[in-house]
Amino acid sequence: MKITKLSGVFALLLIALAAPGCGKEEQPAEANATVEVTATAESAIGEGAYVEEHESGKAAFNVAADGNVKAVVSGPDGKPIREDVSGTLLWKDASGEKTLPLTLDAKTGLLVAAGPKLEADLTEIGYTLSVAGKPWNGTLHVPAGGTAELYANAKGSADLGLPEGKLGPHGGRIEIVGDDRLELLVDEATGEVRVYVLDADLKPIDIGERKVTLGVVAEAPQVVVLAPVAATAGVAAGAYLTGKLALAADPLKVTVAVRNAGRSAVALCGYRAGAAFAVHARAPRVKVRMKTDWHAHAHAHAHADLKAKADLDPKVHVHTGAGAKAHAKANVNVKAPSVRVTPPSVNVQIKAPSISIPKPSFKASASARASAGAKVGTR
Repeated sequence: MKITKLSGVFALLLIALAAPGCGKEEQPAEANATVEVTATAESAIGEGAYVEEHESGKAAFNVAADGNVKAVVSGPDGKPIREDVSGTLLWKDASGEKTLPLTLDAKTGLLVAAGPKLEADLTEIGYTLSVAGKPWNGTLHVPAGGTAELYANAKGSADLGLPEGKLGPHGGRIEIVGDDRLELLVDEATGEVRVYVLDADLKPIDIGERKVTLGVVAEAPQVVVLAPVAATAGVAAGAYLTGKLALAADPLKVTVAVRNAGRSAVALCGYRAGAAFAVHARAPRVKVRMKTDWHAHAHAHAHADLKAKADLDPKVHVHTGAGAKAHAKANVNVKAPSVRVTPPSVNVQIKAPSISIPKPSFKASASARASAGAKVGTR
C-alpha cells in the first residue's frame, strides 16, 4: 500500500512539472507576452492593468475612462520600484498634445497623473519613465473604456479561439476584435493597408457600417482611421477598409478598434490578458507586411478606365502612316497653306458617329499643296 501511495504522489509531481511546458507549446507562435502573470501589478493598481516588458523590468498602467492614470514600475525580480523613479505622459487627442507629469504618491508608492476623459476610439499616450537615471519609453493606444476595456476584450477574444498560424483568404493576419474576425495586411512597397471583415468560414463579407481605427507603434507611433473602399473595376464598394501606414518593417504593436452599430471593441495584436507585452529590442514583431499585386491591378483598372473614356470621346483622331496623331473636333475647318500632304500615302481614320468622309481616298504629289481656302469638313 505504501508503494502505491508513493507512486501516486510521484505521478502527480511529474504531471505538475510537465504542465508548464505543455502550456507553452499551446500558445500561438507570434503571441507577444511573457508567461508570467501580472498579479503583483494588478494588486497594486487594480485588475485590468496593462503591462509592458522592458529590458530592465516592467511598467504597468491602469488608465481609467475618466483619464486618471496609475502606474507602477517593477524590477527584474518583480518587486515594485518606489525610489528614484519619475515620468511624463504625452497625451494626444482631438484638442492637441498635452504633457502631463507622473508624480509619485508617497502613500501608495504609485505614479499618478490626471489626464482628460477618453473619448476617441483610440487615444495615443506616449510615456517616458526615468528609472534610476535610465529612460524607459513606450506608447499606449487606449480605447474609450481605458486599459480595462483592452484587458476585457483580450480575455473575450481568447475564448473564441483560432487555429495557430491561420491566415486569411488574402494571405493576411487574422485578428479577432469583439465579435468580428478581421484580416489585416499591408503592402510592403506602398504602405497601403487593407482590413477585410470575415464570416465564420473566414470568407470576406461587406464591411457594413464598421469604422476601424489602427494604432501602430513602429519607427514612430501612428493612429490611422481607415475608409471604406470606393467602387472600382472589379471591386465592390465596401469590400474592405483601406488607409496608409508609414512602415519600413513590421511594427512592434498594432491596436485595432472597431465601432459598429454603436458598439465598440478593441484588440492589441498578440496580447494575452494577464501577461506582459514585450516592447524591448528582442520583442517579436506583428507580421502584417507582405508583397501584393495591388499596384498592378490598380494600374490595369486605370488603363481600362482611360480606354473606356477614349472610346466615348467625341473627338476626331487622325493617324498618319508615320505614327503621328492629330486631334480635331467635329466641325473644325483646316485651311491651307498650313496643311502639307506627303507621299506615298495617307491613312485617315475618323472616330465619331456624326462624321463621314465623302471620298475614300485622294492622290497627291510631293510638291502638291492644298489651295488657299480649301476646307476639310464634316457632315
